[in-house]
Amino acid sequence: MRLVFVILFMAAIWVSGWIVGSLSPAPQFLLSPVQDWLGDGDVPDDAEVENDAAEEAGSAPAEADDASVPDIEPMVPVELGGEAALSQYRAWISEARASHPYPDSETHMFDVMMCESGGDASIVNPAGPYTGLFQYATGTWNGEWNTYRGDGITNARAQIFATALAWNLGMQNQWGCYSRAH
Repeated sequence: MRLVFVILFMAAIWVSGWIVGSLSPAPQFLLSPVQDWLGDGDVPDDAEVENDAAEEAGSAPAEADDASVPDIEPMVPVELGGEAALSQYRAWISEARASHPYPDSETHMFDVMMCESGGDASIVNPAGPYTGLFQYATGTWNGEWNTYRGDGITNARAQIFATALAWNLGMQNQWGCYSRAH
């Protein structure tokens, strides 16, 4: 009996750690009961986005004013440097926050970006390796949560929008610079 309890306890810890500590969310069949148990209406429901995408493949497109559908506008890489790049990044941060609202200020996101990469969209930290403005690992970038993954890990606009989406999902603490960039 004790062994069964230990196994169930370890499984519960594993599932909760997966849900809380990962930018790749747990499968919906595991998330739904947890969301119901928490009773928190603010917990994002990724199933809506996945279901919308599946329905679009086999039927008419979803309505354009549906707020649950992420910005899927193709992102064209922009070659900028210096102050022009930083100014463009600020504009994209504002646009991304409007698309994926998060509780932090736009200035805080900009500060995290500057702490992580110094504003260099092509920078690679070989320790990870981590790439781009917000220093994504390839596995994280390619996660199902990231609707911007098709635009490439060094695409500055895609990194900004993906980070706004992650922050909208409550994943700010995935960045080491998040707590230092106030």
